[in-house]
Amino acid sequence: MANRYRLKKVDHINYTEADWNEYWEFRKKSYELKKEPMPFDSLDQLKQLNVTNIRESGEAIYQVWKNDIENGILCFSIEFKEDSHKRFTYLESYMNDQSLEAGLLELIFEEFLEYDEASKSLAIHSRDGLNDYVEEMFDAAVGANAAWYELNINEAKQEKIEAWLSEAPNKFPKLRIVFYQEIPDELLEEYATLFTQFANDIPVPPEIGDNTCTAASVKSYQEAIKLRSHTNYIYLVFNEDNQMIALTNVSVNLKQTQSVDQSMTGVRADYRGRGLSKWLKSAMFTKLVADFPDLEVIETEAHPDNLPSIQMSKQMGFKRTGAHKDYVISREKIIQHLSHNSKVTS
Repeated sequence: MANRYRLKKVDHINYTEADWNEYWEFRKKSYELKKEPMPFDSLDQLKQLNVTNIRESGEAIYQVWKNDIENGILCFSIEFKEDSHKRFTYLESYMNDQSLEAGLLELIFEEFLEYDEASKSLAIHSRDGLNDYVEEMFDAAVGANAAWYELNINEAKQEKIEAWLSEAPNKFPKLRIVFYQEIPDELLEEYATLFTQFANDIPVPPEIGDNTCTAASVKSYQEAIKLRSHTNYIYLVFNEDNQMIALTNVSVNLKQTQSVDQSMTGVRADYRGRGLSKWLKSAMFTKLVADFPDLEVIETEAHPDNLPSIQMSKQMGFKRTGAHKDYVISREKIIQHLSHNSKVTS
C-alpha cells in the first residue's frame, strides 16, 4: 500500500499567534519522532530564523505529513538568481524519512512549478542511493557527487595526529594558526574571498550551485546558526604578512555533540603541498576532543577525485561509509511527467 503524503506551505509572514503555536508543536513532534533534540530554545528563535530566511533569501518552507504523521519540513531556495540561463531551485529536506517517494515527489513538482517560474530545473539530494531512481525516471543529470567518511574517535590514529600537530611550529615558524567560533567583522571580507576560492576549486559541476560567498552572507549565516543552537569551530592560518592562507571549519550542534560535521578545509594555491591541511585538521581534532568529551564521530565528505583530501582523512582513521549525489531534473521533464500523470488519472 502506497504511503500518503500531505504538504502545507508555511506562511510565516502572515502567521497569527495561533498559527505559530501550531507550527511550533509540529516541529517539536517531528523532532521527538526522530529522537533528536529540538534545536530551538524558544518559539521566538524559530520565528526569527524562518521569517529572516523567507524575507531575505526567498525560501519557501513546507510542512510534510506521511500517513498523517509529522515528518518534518522541506525547503526551496534559488541558486544563480541573477543568471537566467543557470537559475534553478534546490530542495533541502529536513524530513525524518529522507525518501522522496513518487507520491511525495509529485507534490513537490507541483509546488516547484509555482515557487519560481524562472528556474530551469529542480535539484534534489540522494544519500546512499535512496533517491537514485530519479536519474533514470526523469533523465536527471548528476549535479554533485561526493563520498561520505566518518572518523570514530576511538579508532582515530592518535599518534599520527599528535605528530602532525607537534611538528607544525618548527615546520611553519613564520605562520600562525588562530581559532575562532565566529569570524570577526574585520576578517569577513578576506574569509569570504578565500572560502569562495576554495569552493570553486572543488571538482563539482558549476551548475549545481553558486559558490560565491560574501562578507554579508558569512555574517548572516553566523547569526542564523545561533538560533538553531549550532556553532562553528574554525581554524585560520595566517602568513608572515598577516594574510589568510588556509582554513578549516566544523559545524557543531550544541544539543547533540556526539557527532560533528567537518566541512571545508582549504589551503591557498601557493602554499599547497607543504602539510598545512594536516596542521589544520590535527589542531581541529584535538580541540574538538578536548571541548566535547562525549564526541563519538566526526563526519566529512569529499569528491571522489579529491585524492589528497581522501588520503589525508584515511591517515587520520576516517572510513568511507556512504555516498551523496545531487540530481538535477529539468523543468520540461517535470511538466511532461505531471501532464502524463494527469491524463492517466483523468
